[in-house]
Amino acid sequence: MGVIETDVLVIGAGLAGLSAAATLGGDVIVVDREEEPGGLARSDHVSGWWFDRVLHLLHFSDRSVERAVRGMLGNVLQPCQPDAWIETPSGTVRYPFQLHLADLSEPARVACVADFARATFQAHGPSENYEELLRTTFGDAMCEHFYFPYNRKLWRRPLSTLAPQGFQWNLARPSLEAVLRGSFGADGQRAAYNSNGWYPRPPAGAKRRGMQVLVDAWASRVKDLRLRHTVRHIDTGRRIVVCEHDGRAVSFRFRRACLSTAPLPATAALTGGIPAALREACGRLPQNRVRSVALRILGPHGAGQPLWRYYTDESLPFTRLIFQTSFDSLMAPPSGWGLMAEVTERSEDPPVPPAELASEVIRSVRRVGVIPTGSVVAGTHVMDADPAYVVFTRESAPVVAAAARALRELGVVPLGRYGRWEYSSMEQVMRDGLAEARLLEGQVVSEKA
Repeated sequence: MGVIETDVLVIGAGLAGLSAAATLGGDVIVVDREEEPGGLARSDHVSGWWFDRVLHLLHFSDRSVERAVRGMLGNVLQPCQPDAWIETPSGTVRYPFQLHLADLSEPARVACVADFARATFQAHGPSENYEELLRTTFGDAMCEHFYFPYNRKLWRRPLSTLAPQGFQWNLARPSLEAVLRGSFGADGQRAAYNSNGWYPRPPAGAKRRGMQVLVDAWASRVKDLRLRHTVRHIDTGRRIVVCEHDGRAVSFRFRRACLSTAPLPATAALTGGIPAALREACGRLPQNRVRSVALRILGPHGAGQPLWRYYTDESLPFTRLIFQTSFDSLMAPPSGWGLMAEVTERSEDPPVPPAELASEVIRSVRRVGVIPTGSVVAGTHVMDADPAYVVFTRESAPVVAAAARALRELGVVPLGRYGRWEYSSMEQVMRDGLAEARLLEGQVVSEKA
């Protein structure tokens, strides 16, 4: 078979790649190694239950993204207030922690407010690491009650070894007035960075549910989507990408651009022309995987459950529990409900075997008491995302910048959360996909002029 020609080749059918390809239209091919499009935004269907592969909720701050998503989903997109709780040894509070201190024990609440006031009015230089950034942003007591134990579970590394950059998307210091209002019971939820949420809720009988609905909407607008295509080599000199599909090699030549949403270390390893030292440095970039353990539960749902709960107890394997049927009640049969535990592991460590992990999660879920009497676990399903979290260190920032620059110079454009090796939301990766497509469209117009 000869080389397949295309104007633009997109590697990866996640939200970034799909939104870019759908916007470009025309002569664009998207390749992805998986059986289904969507990447991290996929949803799995298991024995009548639907589960998103990780927690997903849409928030809009970019009008172009909002118009695009609403135009595709219409009334299927429904309001879904991000109701979340945080379990601490000093009480259960609503998320975000710093704006809902009223439900802590009185000593904990007083300490949190006093330390936050000190942190607010003391002069601080630039933070040396992530631990210091948390301490100078929220004060000692908030860190000890929530931020330190939770982030140790999330990152699985000493917080003092993490960089102070890369986390600021959700670490803005609130005003002292807002913290005081929350400590007296006034609702501070309106001040959260993501206080308005949206979630797809198709009618009963729909073939797809969860965030897969959004994925499918984008995918339906891509003219040439090729699944089960694993990229093996990117020859930037000849502008050819070689994939493996069903045991045979398939080659694509891109005339204008190659957009890669594959993880940056993988793209660097596959691209000819990347210096060996830079390729090796990319291979050392730290990352974490997330193991989402989905529990199919038969019986009554616990009354009044939020969308998710954070857990600071470091003896528990999960960082949070996600009540999937609180997002959409039709994501489980009428006789049951869905619960998902998110467990973080360092990618450099061997994964815990799925059966062992599921057993540990079930024991821990029973220990925290979220499965009411009369409900039984009918089955489990483990979904892995690796990478799931980019780990920011002082050493990683210059490597990422150098790799992105080298790839662009060779005609490969890193795109998306893992292509750019950053932490970004669903809205942000769709925004970046739309922006990259418009940039390419603008170049075409300029060339024609």
